[in-house]
Amino acid sequence: MANVVLENVYKIYPGDVVAVNDANLEIEDQEFVVLVGPSGCGKSTTLRMIAGLEEISKGSIYIDGKKVNDVPPKNRDIAMVFQNYALYPHMSVYKNMAFGLKLRRFPKDEIEKRVREAAEILGIEMLLHRKPKELSGGQRQRVAVGRAIVRKPKAFLFDEPLSNLDAKMRVQMRTEISKLHTRLSSTMIYVTHDQVEAMTMGDRIVVMKDGLIQQVAPPLKLYDQPANQFVAGFIGSPPMNFFNGSIVSKGDGLWFDEGGFSIRVGTDQESKLAPYAGKPIVFGIRPEDIADVLYVTNPNPDHQMTAKIEVLEPMGSEIYLYLTTGKHTFIARVGASENADVNQDLNLVFDMKKSHFFDHDSGETIV
Repeated sequence: MANVVLENVYKIYPGDVVAVNDANLEIEDQEFVVLVGPSGCGKSTTLRMIAGLEEISKGSIYIDGKKVNDVPPKNRDIAMVFQNYALYPHMSVYKNMAFGLKLRRFPKDEIEKRVREAAEILGIEMLLHRKPKELSGGQRQRVAVGRAIVRKPKAFLFDEPLSNLDAKMRVQMRTEISKLHTRLSSTMIYVTHDQVEAMTMGDRIVVMKDGLIQQVAPPLKLYDQPANQFVAGFIGSPPMNFFNGSIVSKGDGLWFDEGGFSIRVGTDQESKLAPYAGKPIVFGIRPEDIADVLYVTNPNPDHQMTAKIEVLEPMGSEIYLYLTTGKHTFIARVGASENADVNQDLNLVFDMKKSHFFDHDSGETIV
């Protein structure tokens, strides 16, 4: 296996369209790294440059310590799994998986051994005689992964491999790929626009926007300590709530004032927020950190506000409440046993220990 390093990598298309902007990233040997972001953020382009399918405009890429800028894809010793499976329709599953090895003139017994091993790992031994058209989407994706496994490459690259599967199959294949990573102890780079996939699969996550890497961190650090407002809003489902307002001094403390409500900031947050007194600022809090006052023991009166319920979404074990302050719409995630009705005014308490504040202009995290 191998580490993969990107140094000041750019991809600039004709017309000075910058798809990837000064990407710097080091992926450790045997690490599972997920590139995530909205459509058009540059994640697939980055993956294709690592694979050699896209030319690098500026910068350098190293695989296992070797600079590969001018190395053709077939000589980079990587295997790529595509969104559309890219199987040969006229070939059986066995021949699809063996094809790359035949091109490299592997002995027949070695090809047989590798295909059988990969088929056993993926649970597709009974499908080897079938054609792709006779397989379900999940089975085709397993064959595409198997074709990569038989190569025993230095790194596996996955480009949104689960996008064409239904919700249940996506969850199953997500688990299968994670188990595969553990079993093979291989370097894997995985591209997705689904932040749930990113959070559940990656050792580290690379969040991208407009060609720029916004933050690189383990899943829980991204969730708890986002570098900026974009990362905070992109990671998490439902997403973080944001309120525009200002910091005001009241009594012996600092408060966030939205216009319709005021919330006292945490005492440990005051030193960093003091320079923002009287200035616009963005307050962020996740839906699970907002609770109905009736269900909280000793709620802090300084952290309470009232909002009207506009929509309820029962999710089984919990309910998503869509509320409005008049100026902002936001979401609270509460227990299914809690009583709530549309158009009801609800007294809420915010867990300010888990709140976030962002610079209004730059979007960078303050607290």
